[in-house]
Amino acid sequence: MSFTKFLDTITSFIPGAPNSGIEDAITHLDPHKIYLENVRSVLGVSSEAARRICESAVRRGVFSRRIEVVCPDGSVAASADAESDLPATVRCWSEEDGAFVPAELAVTALGKTIFYSLNE
Repeated sequence: MSFTKFLDTITSFIPGAPNSGIEDAITHLDPHKIYLENVRSVLGVSSEAARRICESAVRRGVFSRRIEVVCPDGSVAASADAESDLPATVRCWSEEDGAFVPAELAVTALGKTIFYSLNE
């Protein structure tokens, strides 16, 4: 994966000249897990504008859209290319009486987060 490609992709969606220091902020993003909030924050745009930027990158074949299942403790239990590809249940851990115990939870009962990944 070319970091230059990643940097060029993100900055190409910014109208006008990139803000000073934006390149440094982009270097801290993980090109395999690009979250809308990170794009919004780095570019200083609205959540909707960040979504449009990422979806445009998907249409151009630069990004792939993915989804992840989040356990109640905030940890990621599973991720896939589409919601239909997620497992029916996932294992999450919870603390009971000072010990961590696993629990199988239905994916339908858990939160999901869309993220993007830079295509190689």
